[in-house]
Amino acid sequence: MKTNNLLPLVLVLAGAFFASSLPAQEITSNAAYRARMDSLSSAFSAVVNEWNEAIPPHFRKAMQLEKEAEAHPEIKDSLLAIAAEERKTGEAFMPALQEKMDNNQAERQALMDKYALIFEDAFPFFAMRKQFSKDSLAILLSKASSEIQESETGKALRLYLENPQIVEGDRFQTFPCYDVEGNSFDWELIKGKKVFLVHDGLWCMTHGQDNSLFGKYLRHLSEAAPNCLPLVVVNCTAPEDLKASIEEYGLQDFHVVSEFKKDLGTLNVIYNDQTTPTCHHIDEQGILVKTTEGIDPDYLEKEFLKIK
Repeated sequence: MKTNNLLPLVLVLAGAFFASSLPAQEITSNAAYRARMDSLSSAFSAVVNEWNEAIPPHFRKAMQLEKEAEAHPEIKDSLLAIAAEERKTGEAFMPALQEKMDNNQAERQALMDKYALIFEDAFPFFAMRKQFSKDSLAILLSKASSEIQESETGKALRLYLENPQIVEGDRFQTFPCYDVEGNSFDWELIKGKKVFLVHDGLWCMTHGQDNSLFGKYLRHLSEAAPNCLPLVVVNCTAPEDLKASIEEYGLQDFHVVSEFKKDLGTLNVIYNDQTTPTCHHIDEQGILVKTTEGIDPDYLEKEFLKIK
């Protein structure tokens, strides 16, 4: 879908959502919004548990009887008849439970549609910025409450709107970032190097299966391409979080830093990083030659680092 096609819809939604005041009986705070959404999540889980307890046992029993029927042709018809009744019993629970789940999801969606632009935690447009033109985002932000506009998300979106973004082919621009001891990263280290900058999303690369794999991969790159300088930037707010990431992913031998700004960081605002991990490939001349969402080993090793 093209961004321009979304603008009329965005304007309609914005006009509908930003009422001057909300009826007293409606949700009037972010805390109440989150509480209702949490309640709906718990209710949905309860229905899923009810489904699992009521339906699968009958189907498993039916499958067992059908298997036994194949082994005992002399009573096959009787066993299949019982199996059919078991399936019928299980299916009888489905409509009511499905209705509960559908109603739950419908209320959840209605709440999101009605309050997404009102409460700070639900404000989605910084995370969704690549789907909209800057003109559309400026209109949405202008209609947001002062609370949202002054929130971290609102400030990040404003910075994004007010600044040009760095794209492939531009000269890489450095930014303040710090190690676990609070020391500024020395950008002189990247001069004459091919920099493989990985921005956040470390869990996405391992999915918790073997968190040491990322550190091992960076070690492989460093050994196979001595002119490569891996740089990992973690999106966190405190040195202890950065330290935890270093230990969890085995990155003690590498440069691991953070801006400690979350959404307000340069990589999010100026480099427009959204999907994590976002990987930036910077050549020896300091040119951002390519940005990828996730690691692209073929490009990284064969084209950028030219590992044979």
